[in-house]
Amino acid sequence: MRYITGYLKDHPTFTNFLLVIIVFLHSVVTYFKWIPNIWEGLIAQPDKSSNVYIAMLTVAALQASFAGVIVVFGLSTQPSAFRQLRIKAGNELVNNWLSISYSGFISAALALVASLVQLTGGAAFAPWFFETSVIFCAHGIVRLLWLLKCLIGIVQRDDVHEAQGLHKK
Repeated sequence: MRYITGYLKDHPTFTNFLLVIIVFLHSVVTYFKWIPNIWEGLIAQPDKSSNVYIAMLTVAALQASFAGVIVVFGLSTQPSAFRQLRIKAGNELVNNWLSISYSGFISAALALVASLVQLTGGAAFAPWFFETSVIFCAHGIVRLLWLLKCLIGIVQRDDVHEAQGLHKK
């Protein structure tokens, strides 16, 4: 289980691909009525559902903007512990930074597509774009908070080392 978790953490694109497959499978089992369609309410009220889809654009924009803050925070030249992290983590860190950045943009694009599909008569298909948008955004937020926690831990360790060095003088 630890290997799987580590793989998913290091390969966000693969994780996103799995999430798309999950939404696709959800749509298939709903289509064949193996489970109830949780989106019936959105499909039945096209005027209100468009508002929900457009509101998702705001959430996705917030996630994308916060991701930018995290990336800039991680790319700062101070403390030296960040430089060591960037060297040690390599491509996995780059992939994660890119993932938290693009997931917000993809989420916003999917929410916009859901709204456009709704407006052009595809009310039955729009919720699936919306669901994918929500999942991409949620995945980006979880990954973003995980990276923030890691970065805060690095700063904290660096502060402790610096404080210990000052007390030894």
